Amino acid sequence: MALLGMGIDIFGFSVIVTGCTCDFQLEHYQKNILLSMSFVGPILTSYLWGYLSDTHGRRASLLIGLWVSFLASTLSAFSANWIMLAVLKAFSTSFCSSAQSCTYTLLGESCTQKVRDFYMLLMTSVLMLFLLSYVVPGYYILNMNFSIDIGLMNFTPWRLLTIVMALPLGISAIGLQLCIESPKFFISVGRQDDAVNSLQAIYMKNGGIKNKYPVRNVYISQETSRKGEGKPLLQSLKDQTFPLFKPPLLRRTVQLFFLTSVIYSINNSLVMWMPSIVQAFAYGMDSAGAGSMSLCEIIISTQYHNTPVDSLTCTSSLEERTLFSGIFHGLLFSGITVCVSKFAAHKKALLIAFLAIPLVSSAAAVLNQDEYASLVLFVGMMMTNLCMGVLFSYYVELYPTSHRGMAACLGVMVARLSGLAGVNFIGSYVMTHCAATFYAFSAYLFCGIVVAYFLPAPVAKTDAECTNEA
Repeated sequence: MALLGMGIDIFGFSVIVTGCTCDFQLEHYQKNILLSMSFVGPILTSYLWGYLSDTHGRRASLLIGLWVSFLASTLSAFSANWIMLAVLKAFSTSFCSSAQSCTYTLLGESCTQKVRDFYMLLMTSVLMLFLLSYVVPGYYILNMNFSIDIGLMNFTPWRLLTIVMALPLGISAIGLQLCIESPKFFISVGRQDDAVNSLQAIYMKNGGIKNKYPVRNVYISQETSRKGEGKPLLQSLKDQTFPLFKPPLLRRTVQLFFLTSVIYSINNSLVMWMPSIVQAFAYGMDSAGAGSMSLCEIIISTQYHNTPVDSLTCTSSLEERTLFSGIFHGLLFSGITVCVSKFAAHKKALLIAFLAIPLVSSAAAVLNQDEYASLVLFVGMMMTNLCMGVLFSYYVELYPTSHRGMAACLGVMVARLSGLAGVNFIGSYVMTHCAATFYAFSAYLFCGIVVAYFLPAPVAKTDAECTNEA
């Protein structure tokens, strides 16, 4: 729920921008600024969340991030102008960004290695529903027709939608009260007693009896340290960050950060611009008639259908095509993720496959001349989103507990920087250099495949080894 709430808060903002267009009479440049705010917040604060996660705990960081994000996102529904909306959205996403890294880390440290990758992919299947989760309520709420005077402003459908879309953050924050802090985090910071208490709480939730729990002490082979105790803040930040960029972790950091940039620059840009591209398909097919058009020709044709919008003709609703595309996207990709989760032990092969399919689709979309085939190829280009769970399972696996949170949060910062760059890249060039844009995607994905090839293959453990480790 936390991961889904994060996806809705960041990417669902595109629907909110559509909804408030008429109220705020937004120009094109103002829309671009608003859409960018979803990425600015995580970029500015991901480093801080990494530090807090590794020094104060995964659960504690999540609780702060989810509650503040929920409150800020709800408050943004009462924005008096687009600038206030932009500031509150940047504030909200800067806190909810803790969800992506901390949730994967908390889950990965709370289950055995035998099932970890499987659970990571299952959680990603839920994340795949984020587009469906904001497009469906967006369609029905934005198509309502009401305006309630509440004094300083009129309460219109987009404001109600903003509150509804903030609810998953609040629900997940309440649910997190039932979760238990990572025992491995406690051990990594030298809090063995807390680790035992955490393990005992897990044991009891699994049906055990408190007085029957046999463990009295726990340890790990890694050197533990009481992070931040007696150290200046800057020294503590340095100790948490520098090891990631020195051998032996430097190679893995470069590999994972590069793969993160490949996956998120392409995926985030396509998701943010998906409603526009779906509309482009609709215009292109309507205008093409019985003819044949490539994906680029369909997209470029939309510029001839864009007419100036004034206050009398302004519309802030979503079309049925956008609704159906959101439902199709959510069901398709969440279903695929659930199916491939059975092959989680082969995550390296899955990662390469999920990069190869968009590569082929991007190149073929330029050459193809059939409208429906172009739509299929566009869906193939979006399959980079299936890489997310696999990628963050590597963040959990390849870094020691003491630096895992920082690595994952810096990965989120790279993801949002890449997403921001991707959104602006597509917005600037897809209309004027469509073929070159898709060829650039193919080249970037090919480099990602090469880097993924050199990731370590997962080491399978026998049941006996897992038992001994436990």
